[in-house]
Order: sequence, then C-alpha cells, then structure tokens
Amino acid sequence: MNITYLTDLFDQYTQKKGLLYQTWFIHSENRLKAFNQVRKGVKQIITDIRRHQFPRDLHGSSLETVMNIIIAQQEIFKGAKHAFMWKPKLRIPDIYENRQNQLDFAEMLDQVINAKQEVKMLLAVNNLAEKKIKGLGPAVANILYFLEPTIFCPFNTSIVRGYNDLTHSKIRLGKWNDYFKLRDGIIELNEAGGLFSKDLGAVSAFLFDIGKLNYIIPETSEAYIQITESHTMKKLKSAEKTTELKSLHYKVQLLLADIGNSIGYQSWIASNDHNRTVNGKRLGDYSLPSLPKTMTQLPPTLQETVRLIDVIWFTKSGEPIATFEVEKSTSIMSGMNRMDDLYEINKGDMMLYIVSPDKREQEVKAQFNRPHYMHNHNLHDHIRYILFADLIKSYQSLKLFGHDYAILGPISHFPDGTIADQR
Repeated sequence: MNITYLTDLFDQYTQKKGLLYQTWFIHSENRLKAFNQVRKGVKQIITDIRRHQFPRDLHGSSLETVMNIIIAQQEIFKGAKHAFMWKPKLRIPDIYENRQNQLDFAEMLDQVINAKQEVKMLLAVNNLAEKKIKGLGPAVANILYFLEPTIFCPFNTSIVRGYNDLTHSKIRLGKWNDYFKLRDGIIELNEAGGLFSKDLGAVSAFLFDIGKLNYIIPETSEAYIQITESHTMKKLKSAEKTTELKSLHYKVQLLLADIGNSIGYQSWIASNDHNRTVNGKRLGDYSLPSLPKTMTQLPPTLQETVRLIDVIWFTKSGEPIATFEVEKSTSIMSGMNRMDDLYEINKGDMMLYIVSPDKREQEVKAQFNRPHYMHNHNLHDHIRYILFADLIKSYQSLKLFGHDYAILGPISHFPDGTIADQR
C-alpha cells in the first residue's frame, strides 16, 4: 500500500470530530480507567475459576463484570459481551459447564497478565486456540486488548470489514488464524502510517470507523452511496419539502451570487429561482437577467442544463469561471452532472463546487471518489466542495478581500477532504 496515501488517511482521520479517535481514544477518561478495571476483573476471573466459584452462566459472574466495563467503551465494543452469553441449546461458549475448558481459559489469562515477553503472551493465546473450545473464539481479544493494548487489537465485524476494505484482504470473523493475520496486518499498517500510538486502539478505531462507513475512503465510496441512496435519501427528500430547508438553499445561492458580483464577476442564479426571496431580497436582483451570449452558442439541451445550475460566476467576457451546486438535501450526483456537462464544453480554468451542509460531507466525498471523477484527472483537479458553515462564516471577508475565485481556497476542500490552500 502506498505509504503517503495511508499517512494522509491517518492524518485526516485524526482531525475528524465525532469519530472514535477524537471521542474515545484521546478524549476519554473512561478508556484509561478501563485498563486497570479490566486487569483487576480478569484476576478475579482467574481466582473464581481456580476456586470452583465460577458460575454456570455469564450472569452474575466476574466475567460479566469485565465485559460490562468493556462494552461501556463506546460503539467500538458495543457487541463484545454477546459472545460470552451462555447459549444452553448450543452449549456455547463451553466454559460454563466444562471444568477443563474453564481451567484452560484461566491459564491463558494468567499467562498474558504475568508474562513479560510478547512471544510468551502470543503462545498462551495460541495454546488456547488449539484447544478448540466450542464457542470461545477470538472475541476474547476484546479482553486481551485491555490487558496488553500494544500487543492485542480488538476484534469485531466492523474492524474486520474496515481492514478488508482498506487492504483488499479476506479476513474472516470468528477464526483464531484470521485474528492472528489481522493482528499482524494492523501492526504493519500502524507502523507504515506512522501517526498513531503503539496502542492498537487508535488504528483499530480508524478501521472500525471505515467499516461502519463513518469515515469514507475511496475503497468504500460505492458502499456508502448505496446506503445513502437507499435509506438516507428517502428521509432527505421528504425533509426537502419544508420551508426552512428551501430557505437555506436560497440563502446560500444569494451569498454565492453576492460574493461573485463583489469580486468582479457577473453572477448567474438558476432561472427558476429568480423570483425567490430571502429576507425580502429577490434572487433575480443578484443575477444576470439572462445567460451571456457565449452560452447561447451551446446546443439547446445544454443551454437548458446551464440555466438550472444554482450559481455560475462569469467573467466580463462571458466565460464561466466557477460553478456552484447547492445540495442541501437533493441528489449530489445530479448537481455534479450538470456542472460536468458545462465543464466538458468549457474546459480550462473553470472550477466546479458542491456546496453542502457539514453533515453531508462524507456523502460528497464518496461521490467525488467515484471512478468517473477519480480517473479523469483533469476533471478531478477542478472539483471542490464547500461546507455551509464555512461559507456563511466567511461571507463578509470573501466579499471584502476577494479578487478572483482563489479567495475560496481557505474554505474549499479537495475531493480527499483537505483544504485547498494547504497543499
């Protein structure tokens, strides 16, 4: 894997508020407390088993106490307890009724706690794996992580999915051999990326957020789009009917047109919005009354497409220099396609911007990473996205200090999420 690409993914991920690295790994006192709590609880498990005091069910056991501490560690460990719940009909996990299996489980935990060398810890886990205790798979790794976080990584569906998506691997959930492969791969990723702590919780959180589609990378763009189009878009299309959402869309159009007019361009607002008003201001008053003559030379179907682009900045000579599609809740792809059609006719310095709410940033990135845009390098170099909050906050400054579209650099993002003027 390209090291620069991996490092860029790591770096952008660490800066995303609301994802596990920020909320769980570096800003969680509960996570830090859990290490001592789990270690103390595991010692109690060992003692209970050796003294014949371990119950025949998870409920009320020292193991349940440990798992309750672990599942309190936010979403990444949400289902960790389920693997240890006694399922009588299946007789799994077979550590409640089988005395020897209990002792083997306790012996492994004891060796991991007391061994000083990594290889001895791994041998202890491998010895347990070779016992093939029914139902006692690598979900145990979620306990081991809190005993030795630089040696053992957590193990769950989303982490495995994230790892497979990123590395194009085929790790399976529930197999000890696959866990060891995953562990080796995660350590290699961690070392290659060079930004995360040796505590494997950081890179595991990164993979978990990829697997849950909380953090979109090119490899998961299509999966994210399928989900948003099949579920989220239905809700968004319904919400679009409200006056509040429409008003915000028109407000952003007005701001963009006003900025363009203020910095020396001639702004165009979609023809079907000219009579819309925002706080008593008619959008048509901020727009050219008709498209420049340069656009009348286009085929009729393309002219109609251009008329419906939310905002276009034209030079004094009538050349389109920047186009904007405001996507509050409608299909991002439809707006991109309209701008794309114009770009194919007027290639050169023209920039294409999607302007969207902050909460749709991942969706925008996913669309930008579709093959049509990723593989068309010239087009890919001319598309950006701007978030509503940044535009509204910077509106007055952009009008005051701008001389051309370069003023948008500090608030516009490349398709990978980085700020345009930071490269």
